[in-house]
Amino acid sequence: KMVKTYLEEELDKWAKIAAYGHEVGKRPWITGDESIVGLMKDIVGANEKEIALMNALTVNLHLLMLSFFKPTPKRYKILLEAKAFPSDHYAIESQLQLHGLNIEESMRMIKPREGEETLRIEDILEVIEKEGDSIAVILFSGVHFYTGQHFNIPAITKAGQAKLTKS
Repeated sequence: KMVKTYLEEELDKWAKIAAYGHEVGKRPWITGDESIVGLMKDIVGANEKEIALMNALTVNLHLLMLSFFKPTPKRYKILLEAKAFPSDHYAIESQLQLHGLNIEESMRMIKPREGEETLRIEDILEVIEKEGDSIAVILFSGVHFYTGQHFNIPAITKAGQAKLTKS
């Protein structure tokens, strides 16, 4: 309920003092991450001192994939929802190119069924079951930016882990 109020306050601050908002006001932007670390501990299951909030999403995706996307001749695909946030697509395409992989073959996007706007969990799980032997990374947002669909990340993760242990 307070989001609109807070957003209006920050936009007003930007209109009045621009970049100085990084250092002044009730919520200086430069320390913005410090005010939400406590909220993140329950989400990520860690202690506050173990949490680091940093960069922009696309930078973090690149750093994440540089560490975890290790394609092999057998496992080389990245699975994601169709029409994910555009910078997610760019980051994935960039990583595939970095590894010399063909984007069309290696970027596996799941689309909703004909006439539907959102993905069915059973369709996601079916793709993981059928193609899981070639999937190196499953990358879904928690909530689709355009449709607002909430993805069942625990179920998707469980299916991916099960497929990994079978092969």
